[in-house]
Amino acid sequence: MKVCSLFFVLVISGLALGKTIHVPVDSPTIQFAIDMSVTGDLIIVSLGTYSEAINFGGKIITVQSINPNDPSVTEQTIIDATNAGLGIGSPYVVAFASGGDNAVLAGFTITGGTVGIDGHRSRATVRDCVIRNNAQYGIKEFDGSITRCIIRNNGRTYGYGDAGIYDCDGTISQCLVEHNGGYGGVWNCDGSTIDTRIFHNNVGIREGTGKIIRCTVSLNDYGIYGGSNLVVQQSLISGNENFGIYGGNGKIENSIISGNKADGVASYGGTILDCTITQNLRYGLNGCNGLIKHLIIWDNPQGALTASSLPIQSGTINPFFASPGYRDPATQMWVDGDYHLRAGSPYIDAGLIGFNDSTVDFDGNPRVVNGRVDIGAYEFQNDCHGHDFDDDGIANDCDPDMDNDGVPNIIDVCPFTYPNLIVNDEGRPYADMNNDCKVDLSDFAFFQNQISGN
Repeated sequence: MKVCSLFFVLVISGLALGKTIHVPVDSPTIQFAIDMSVTGDLIIVSLGTYSEAINFGGKIITVQSINPNDPSVTEQTIIDATNAGLGIGSPYVVAFASGGDNAVLAGFTITGGTVGIDGHRSRATVRDCVIRNNAQYGIKEFDGSITRCIIRNNGRTYGYGDAGIYDCDGTISQCLVEHNGGYGGVWNCDGSTIDTRIFHNNVGIREGTGKIIRCTVSLNDYGIYGGSNLVVQQSLISGNENFGIYGGNGKIENSIISGNKADGVASYGGTILDCTITQNLRYGLNGCNGLIKHLIIWDNPQGALTASSLPIQSGTINPFFASPGYRDPATQMWVDGDYHLRAGSPYIDAGLIGFNDSTVDFDGNPRVVNGRVDIGAYEFQNDCHGHDFDDDGIANDCDPDMDNDGVPNIIDVCPFTYPNLIVNDEGRPYADMNNDCKVDLSDFAFFQNQISGN
């Protein structure tokens, strides 16, 4: 009985672990390997170009290159449907099907189809892939996770129905989405897009009801266009050729909207909270009628806002950024600055604490420091470099500015009694040899001891 039980366990374990099929050693094509596989199998594909289109057929298997974590391997392991029988009109390069929600595709370049990956609403995983040069969509109708992928130069054949990623309701994370045509980079997706860079598309993000978290949406024709209940958090929307964000509703919070060639945010009906909106070439806000609170709206040439709700606890005066952005005079490309607040900014501890306030800032740091929330995307964290003048063991700009000159330095705590002393960069007199905040005979004695070596 025990022998039979042990045999049963070994059989079940073997099925769970599956076998490994190597392409082209064990199978001449990827599709043939998929056809001969069963649940739990691993298919490893060697370097090369495979002129075929593949369909997982609902199988729960993993198909990967020899090293999905190596970008050079991904570049050299290509599934190209151009010559798979239908040329560029091949309906897909990779297709999933229902029932294969735990399947994995990893470490390939996918090109040459009408659609790079046709998801059929599967919840599989696609990771570490390059999806490029597909005629209509890079990836569509996929509800699984898309991780560490490059989606590039798709949707430039048929027109405005095209996109890099279309109608995908899973999680898109740590991806690069660039140079996609039609409706742009990410279109009509209802999942979360996280830590993703979206550059040089017709539209960076169009419509959808998901969340945009810690993303950079820059240098597109439009940054974000439309979207019902779309949430934008801790994201940078900058340098787009038209509006930063146009239309839609939902919430924009802890974000930076800068250097866009039209309005920063226009025709928007949702909440805008804890944001920095700066140096957009028209208005900061235009036709925004939701709750507007704790915003820095600075240096937008046509004005801070027009036809919009009255902002609560916001401001338009100089915020004293660490460094503002600028437009490169040679290329006219927008170059973002560092929008952290410097010590002494009028927006530090200038906001209110309320029900709608965020818990973290643009960097993910605590939103409330010193009991009051700051205005803008960043919360001043009191960790600036300086000197430990108040002897608390930390050198920072919390140390006292005793003379109220806006700079906490050695002069604030050292009672020098002799005027016109020559000082170093810290403001400490060179004659204060022993650093005791006095210039007296003990400094001369200290000097003599140094010379004598005592």
